Amino acid sequence: MALCKISVSELKQLHFSTLCLERKIELKLLRPTPLLNLIRVTKYKTRDFKREFKPDLYEKCSWICGCDFPCLLFAKQNGVSSWVSYGVADLSHLTQKIKKHECSQSHLNSILEFNLLGKVDIRQQLDIAFRSNVKRHNEKVAKNRYVLTKIIDCILFCGAFELAFRGHDEREDSINTGVFRGLINFSAELDSSLKDHLTSAIVSKRTSKEIQNDFLDCMLTVCQNHIKMRSQKQVLFQ
Repeated sequence: MALCKISVSELKQLHFSTLCLERKIELKLLRPTPLLNLIRVTKYKTRDFKREFKPDLYEKCSWICGCDFPCLLFAKQNGVSSWVSYGVADLSHLTQKIKKHECSQSHLNSILEFNLLGKVDIRQQLDIAFRSNVKRHNEKVAKNRYVLTKIIDCILFCGAFELAFRGHDEREDSINTGVFRGLINFSAELDSSLKDHLTSAIVSKRTSKEIQNDFLDCMLTVCQNHIKMRSQKQVLFQ
């Protein structure tokens, strides 16, 4: 379907920022190219110099529409008034005026927004990738925490019933690896997440003697801190 032409005066009446995305993209393709009847005669000494608007200027400058098309859409309040409010009618030194406006900050900002309109925003893509990475990281952390709670539960079970923590031989092929290793293996048979972790762990199985000691040290520190906190509260309320 052919797009209907729109005039500069109609564009000036629009509140472009409030339009839906589809309408904005449609207007992006409707740059007005009016046939301007601009003629300027300058007298210099005994000669008259005649300047008139040439339509081929629209091909040389893709942003011109009698005024500044991108600024008309994106920078009505911040743009240079002669290029946004009423256009440039003075043809004297027009080339220099065009170059000067092209270097202005308001024009550059408007051109950037104009060119990005309707295209995938790299900032949005980066934001989606960042959120995806954060989600994967949080899922991994949650899974690791779950595995840790199961191992800690096994340690607490051994402590509650005063069971020997380690066996004489904790090798994988040992017949009697001890209560703790046996309880971990039994729990893994009932919990697929724990079993997957124990079978896929690359660095360690989290049940070696060194890591068992780390667990016990951490749990002892937590208990000591909890006891200190309760003692301090009792002192305060006495």
